[in-house]
Amino acid sequence: MTALEEVGYQQAVYEKASRFRSALEQGGLQLPNFAKFPRGSCGDTCEMLGQFLIDSGLGAWDYRSGVNPSGSSHACLERDGLLLDITADQFDDVSTPVLLTKDHTWHRQFGHSSDYRVASLEWWTRRGDRVAALADYALLKQRAEAPL
Repeated sequence: MTALEEVGYQQAVYEKASRFRSALEQGGLQLPNFAKFPRGSCGDTCEMLGQFLIDSGLGAWDYRSGVNPSGSSHACLERDGLLLDITADQFDDVSTPVLLTKDHTWHRQFGHSSDYRVASLEWWTRRGDRVAALADYALLKQRAEAPL
């Protein structure tokens, strides 16, 4: 990918992530982890955003998670060294609602595991809340893809 293509790709990812974040902020979802979005919703958000990026033709993203020394856990997405995080502002030291960066400094505090897997709706395959997750994803996708 040329530098110009990479910039275009990153702009497309940022736009899709921003629209997905806006869809989440509208609320009215079934999964309880979204009740106080972005607080406590990073894992479920990553799975859904990962699926949305796949569905949008922007490729598969890896789910990254970890715990910092104070015991707080966090998850984000990564692809080719590029981090995408739409829930980092649940922490007091972050105010940006959508982070798309190659700078891993802030995220390193969580000691992300090296156990990578693709973030997607597959995560809910064996979970009891799969029906709610699929319904929430359908609504989020519809909102995020709606004309501005």
